[in-house]
Amino acid sequence: MSKLNILLTLGAIVPVFLASCDAVDRDQQVQPIADIAPRQFTATKSPVAEDVLFVVLGKMALYDQGTTGELALRNHHFVAEIMPKAGRKIIGGTLSDAKDASKNISFNPEGIAFMAHGARVSDPNELHRLHPDGAYVFSYRTESGRMDSQVLDLKKREYIDGMPAPAKVSAKQNGLPVTDSMLDANTDLELSWEKMPGNMKAPDSELADLIFVLAFDCFGNNIAHSGRPYQGGSFLTYENTRYVIPAAALMPGLNYTVVVEQATADVTTTLGVPGIATYATLTFLKFASSGTAQADSCPAVR
Repeated sequence: MSKLNILLTLGAIVPVFLASCDAVDRDQQVQPIADIAPRQFTATKSPVAEDVLFVVLGKMALYDQGTTGELALRNHHFVAEIMPKAGRKIIGGTLSDAKDASKNISFNPEGIAFMAHGARVSDPNELHRLHPDGAYVFSYRTESGRMDSQVLDLKKREYIDGMPAPAKVSAKQNGLPVTDSMLDANTDLELSWEKMPGNMKAPDSELADLIFVLAFDCFGNNIAHSGRPYQGGSFLTYENTRYVIPAAALMPGLNYTVVVEQATADVTTTLGVPGIATYATLTFLKFASSGTAQADSCPAVR
């Protein structure tokens, strides 16, 4: 698997929830922003709470958006993630069906996170058959200890028909639509999208439903990330419909992939470790910047 494919597996977050790009000044990109400090827990914490930022359990619908705005289904995917805190170490673990412990998937390292992948299918009914909604159990080890049974309950919201519908993304530079997916590397890239129907702040969740925007160059480098919860910085929620990738993040003569993810967020915290159950839709867009690459050209697509 190429570096770029690995980075795009969430894949956002849950996403989702991929590595941030520290070179980008997010506070000037996002209007408005949402901030959340780590929750204060009165119950006993597990030692793994020192190592784990959050865990994610989700079903995702992935779409590619073409140069004229048409949307094409890539696949539907079942995935789970363990995201470590900065500088902390996850050792390994499994995800199992609470009703049948023999049905389990191993977590493996991908980038900074540990991921467990289920089926990738075209038919959402087949995804639900293979991975029914309900309770799933995370069991894992970190450098500080182990979590034997962190349970997350995945439930489809009533307004979702099969899987979430994709978001059509608008791309502009200097207020004008980007045509033929060709970017000016000296100009900010303005992204906007329609809200995912029904997204909200669920009454029993400490997080509002989330938005993630990520951008990668053709070498797999993360050039922009809209932020993730529980790190103390800014991130996007369903109330946001705009994100700007600054010109400083772009280079001439390169290809780019941009991902916009909209995700429900039903949070259950176990012994100090937040768990996010999500239904998400991801829209992938391809761009190329004009001009001549200043260093290496993009590698050939294989």
